[in-house]
Amino acid sequence: MQTAHMTRITGRALLLAAALGAPLAALAQATVQHLSGTLSVQRADGSVRLLSERSQVQRGDVISTERDSYAQLRFTDGGQVTMRPNTQVRLDEYAFDKDQPQRDNIAMSLLKGGMRAVTGLLGRRTKDSYKLTTATATVGIRGTDYSTVVILPPPAGAAPDPSLPPPGVYVTVADGIVAFISGNFEQLVGAGQTGYAAQLNVQPVLIPPPPNLPQITPPASFGGAGGSTINAGASMDCTIQ
Repeated sequence: MQTAHMTRITGRALLLAAALGAPLAALAQATVQHLSGTLSVQRADGSVRLLSERSQVQRGDVISTERDSYAQLRFTDGGQVTMRPNTQVRLDEYAFDKDQPQRDNIAMSLLKGGMRAVTGLLGRRTKDSYKLTTATATVGIRGTDYSTVVILPPPAGAAPDPSLPPPGVYVTVADGIVAFISGNFEQLVGAGQTGYAAQLNVQPVLIPPPPNLPQITPPASFGGAGGSTINAGASMDCTIQ
């Protein structure tokens, strides 16, 4: 098991991925590998179109699944992202050249819904180049197998959903180490551990993993681990409720 510890950091640490340089010019950074249902994309120029299997995804795209739809993207470095229904993901930055690891850079934003990600060569060889952002937390990897779950607070005046754990950000690691950044602190979460931050600017702490975090269950036809039920800590997934 990796050892977790906490260190004070500056805002510069949140910009590690961007500091590695501008992304390589490439038309397609990912391809739709599997699709069950409806998948659409909004390009950087504002145009919207439907995607199908083997459609290409590029930097700046906002990819959306509809109700009862699952999609799996495969990146040029071998990484995968599986999106569950009613999910929206933006590919903010992507640069990969197998011969130029110094140019590695990937940044994604989970705008709503849930996703599971399995890192490829980029995330394994240049770990500081990988960043996943939500509205309430930033996650950087020091390994390849983790889950992130974001539980949003209920609307003003509404009672919390008793079927969900308390609002906040949960990071659980199955293998390696994850840098969990909230406020001005970086909490390293090791294998078998769960980090939790109640709010964006609250210091993360280590807690036992809640038993009622949401699940992601893509179709079995997606194959491999992507077709199995995923709980927090079972593999890499990120959910917003």
